[in-house]
Amino acid sequence: MSTALRFTRAAFGAVQRASPGLAARWAERLFCSPPRRAISERMAAWLAGGRRFDLMVGGRRVAAWSWGDRGPGVLLVHGWGSRGARFVDLGGALLASGFRVITFDAPGHGASSGRLSSGPEFARATLAVATAVGPVSAVVGHSLGGFASALAIERGLAARRAVFIAPSANVNTYSVQFASLLGVRDPVMASMRERLERRLGFEWRRMDVPRFAPAMQIPLLVIHDRDDREVRWDDGAAIAGAWPGAQLVTTMGLGHHRIVSDGGVIQQVLAFLK
Repeated sequence: MSTALRFTRAAFGAVQRASPGLAARWAERLFCSPPRRAISERMAAWLAGGRRFDLMVGGRRVAAWSWGDRGPGVLLVHGWGSRGARFVDLGGALLASGFRVITFDAPGHGASSGRLSSGPEFARATLAVATAVGPVSAVVGHSLGGFASALAIERGLAARRAVFIAPSANVNTYSVQFASLLGVRDPVMASMRERLERRLGFEWRRMDVPRFAPAMQIPLLVIHDRDDREVRWDDGAAIAGAWPGAQLVTTMGLGHHRIVSDGGVIQQVLAFLK
């Protein structure tokens, strides 16, 4: 545990004992604050070659990019604390294979505005971008982007195929980790969940992909690594097991991040989408 995390945990514990309500508000802000990372020169160069367009989603500006004029459109949805440019390798391979490519920075991420974000806001941005560019043939989501893509499909995103790479199965996957890391007590977590439901307009219990997956009809490919330390392989397996006809591909040794740019994984995605 880092020094900064130890300090935050100790400070949060003191606030939690003195004022559970204030602690719930602080927990909500921490829970919805993605880490910020600088963009690499290679990723920036890839974005520079695309056509940027901005749109408003929930009162905030979302930055998006597209490449290609013809072919089936593939929407790429990044994960928590990441950005659309994270798909530089997969996006390039899709474009070379004749697909149109679309990606975006979720609210509170990259070039988009705001500081806070959440799974429901990822899903709303996914739907808004898909609507702005016209029908998309497929959606590919990594990590929270897979979770958000599933929410978007349930809410009407029209796609013929979907690929989830290292997807979170439900909101509890990361909220339990968050509570453990910060030392949040159950009553404070319950209050935080209620605040989020009111502010974002969703039901916590419905943020569960395996719960609604049996009603989904589009073909799905799930790729998850056994050595993933951020999102358990069990999450991807649970989604694939509940989603009718879904395919589950298990990798080894790629972890949570390298899996997105792995050549073998990219070829499997291309083969599935073709």
